Amino acid sequence: MFHQAVKPNKGELVMGHSDKIVFDDLKTIPNMLSISRLILIPAMLIPSYFIQDEQQARFVFLIMFIVIGVTDKLDGTLARYLNQTTALGAKLDTVADMVFYPLIALWLYRFESGVVGEWWNLVYFLLALYFVKMIVGRMKFGYIPAFHTIGAKTFSASLYFFMILSILYPEFAKTIFPLLCVIGYINQLEETYILLTRDSVDENIKSVFS
Repeated sequence: MFHQAVKPNKGELVMGHSDKIVFDDLKTIPNMLSISRLILIPAMLIPSYFIQDEQQARFVFLIMFIVIGVTDKLDGTLARYLNQTTALGAKLDTVADMVFYPLIALWLYRFESGVVGEWWNLVYFLLALYFVKMIVGRMKFGYIPAFHTIGAKTFSASLYFFMILSILYPEFAKTIFPLLCVIGYINQLEETYILLTRDSVDENIKSVFS
């Protein structure tokens, strides 16, 4: 079924689904946090290229990574608490994730390749699953949903703590890296299955069994 073309009002952008992105929503605190995260994500790679001392570069990266994780948690929590959940916020969250995961892989390759060791094929496969999921969502529903499943939250938290461990305790991080990838696989496969088997998208669905 084709989407009917809709002429947006001033200050609005109509996406491929029913929600409208209103640019006035940029002024809300949750969306400002999301924008700051979107800026910080590529900026966190700067230390690896401009700070000569690797330990200092890792420390700066760690601080920026923690800030990104805090804003990622706060924007959604504040949006629900302040009743400021918007289509723009959902899109910012999706774009941030699209940038975040490849850049994390790049950081690991640049600075923490020893943590990944011989498991780089696991990283490539995980990224492939992630982009396949995005393509499926775009082709079937006209946009890329940002799911908040239990699996997505579990993987996000696992990745967050793994990245901190990779800097502070690299040997321990190396031992749990395959487990992190398995959690990621389950998350991406579950969300892809949801997209393939549902006629509509509920981004707040808890799991494939909901």
